[in-house]
Amino acid sequence: MLDKQLKPLSVAEVHAELEKHLSDRRHMGFRNLVGDLLLEPRDPFRIETRRQPKRWVGLLFGVTTLSALVFYFSHLR
Repeated sequence: MLDKQLKPLSVAEVHAELEKHLSDRRHMGFRNLVGDLLLEPRDPFRIETRRQPKRWVGLLFGVTTLSALVFYFSHLR
């Protein structure tokens, strides 16, 4: 293995290798960050299940929706 000559890599080869390594890292990224912030933690034993929103997200959505309905019916009608 030490006798083998090292050849310089092209930019395309380095880019392809980088893309391969980044695609293997599914636990990283902005979408996963937002998902971990807003949704319940992942269950490692159930990989394909959908995660439910955290309790505060549901409460915030409900209060916002209720406020929008009150605003609509009191000001725009």
